[in-house]
Amino acid sequence: MAKTSHAQPLFQLIHALTKSEKRSFKLYAGKVSDPTEAKFVKLFDVLEVMEVYDEDQIFKKIPELKRSQLANMKSHLFKQVLMVLRQSQMKTDVDIMLRENLDYVRLLFKKGLYEQSMKMLQKTKATANNYKKNIFKLALLNYEKNIENQQMLSLDQTTCLKLDKDTKSLLRKINVAQAFFSLALRMKAHFLRSGMARNEDELEKINKIFYGNLPEHDKTHLSFSEQYNMCRAYYWFSYITQDFQSCVKYTEIWVSIFKESNLTHLRHAEFLRGLNRLLQSLFRINDVDRFSIYYEELLEFEKLYAKAIDSNSKQLLVRCLTIQTLNKCFLEGDFKMYGSKLERYLGKLEESIEYIDSNNQLVVFYKSAILYFGLGKYEKSLEYLDRVIDNKNDQLREDLKSFAYILYLIVLYDMRDLENLKAMRNRAFVYLRQRNILGQFHHIILQFLKKTEDIMPLDVKGELITLRTSLQGLLDDKFEAKPLLYFDIMSWLESKITSRPFHEVVKELAESKH
Repeated sequence: MAKTSHAQPLFQLIHALTKSEKRSFKLYAGKVSDPTEAKFVKLFDVLEVMEVYDEDQIFKKIPELKRSQLANMKSHLFKQVLMVLRQSQMKTDVDIMLRENLDYVRLLFKKGLYEQSMKMLQKTKATANNYKKNIFKLALLNYEKNIENQQMLSLDQTTCLKLDKDTKSLLRKINVAQAFFSLALRMKAHFLRSGMARNEDELEKINKIFYGNLPEHDKTHLSFSEQYNMCRAYYWFSYITQDFQSCVKYTEIWVSIFKESNLTHLRHAEFLRGLNRLLQSLFRINDVDRFSIYYEELLEFEKLYAKAIDSNSKQLLVRCLTIQTLNKCFLEGDFKMYGSKLERYLGKLEESIEYIDSNNQLVVFYKSAILYFGLGKYEKSLEYLDRVIDNKNDQLREDLKSFAYILYLIVLYDMRDLENLKAMRNRAFVYLRQRNILGQFHHIILQFLKKTEDIMPLDVKGELITLRTSLQGLLDDKFEAKPLLYFDIMSWLESKITSRPFHEVVKELAESKH
């Protein structure tokens, strides 16, 4: 049977549509009088209700459809859906709107209607300026030169010099912005593979790549696009090198330039990513007060724009709300207060989980596992940890997976599931060895867990104190102490030693800091 739930572009596209987008397509299809189009509409209806792509079911539902016709029909329907989707996105996606206007400029130019073409161009240029879209501005400058070139009698030296100056200035800005963007991608790629720098050698390599490819620039005279991409590059570099104060610095600039340029409501996704990374950075430095201020800003953004933004931005918003509410829960040490809110966010997230990138899926799963561990819901915690560990992409987040193994072992220890603890300990050891990420922190914890079954009940407290002392000796080394960024194992040890719930110790520690 020809079944597949993935790798079928048309099936994926139809199931990615919102209710309103599906309604728009059906309204469009209803206006088409050509009887041959009826088959395309039927195919859309069949695929819409199908849970798994199954060609045999398609032919059962549409008996008049021949197998030889299916490929062409799917291709045609794919284009029709995209065309309707393009029209529905016109008001909310400025890039689509600008491209369409560029096409209109070109069409008027080809008809010899140069004056009308220039009017359309100037109108489009104003929009590109408002949205700080330099790539489009460059394309418009090129069209403007072509139009001026056709108007020989009105062409003058002043206009030529201005166009030349504007083009050179814009090219410089684009080159610097793109150099920053490329550097940001390189830093992010490193993070997605390995996480933060693991040792001095790795740190030196990262420094060499970053500073060796940093474009020449004057921070006091950067355009919006240059500043924006500079912030992205410096954020990822600072995060990888554990310079979280610099992360805060550059993400605050990121958020502020969007506000100053009145772009928070025009370029939702880019602003949201900046706000999300600012919150993540404040979480890393335990700045509860500033975190709370920007968290409220995130909630305000939800109130103002949740209904107006496109589906992609809505998914991003739910992801940001989920992760940052989890962070707020950990910062304040209150695992119960945000329980119902997090259940709602996690439910929304699951509805569109296949459209969320693998890295952010792992982040949500891992943080959720910590939440449920703190609530004493061990089985639920293990379910989320399984989703991290079972991820098949070996090139993704080795750091997060390694700590997922450690947390898994701690959960099993608290459950007194010694049989599974032994099997998982061996599995964790193999994983860490294979990827050369078995640091002293990992090694000490694994050694402790290895001998747990031989420790007499009366000796457990003494062994836990010894373990805590051993780990405390590593806290001054930022590379060896990195596991504490992923899970507060010292609070867990304190809870075991003092026979108190983990969440109680975490809350007490949070209150003592603030």
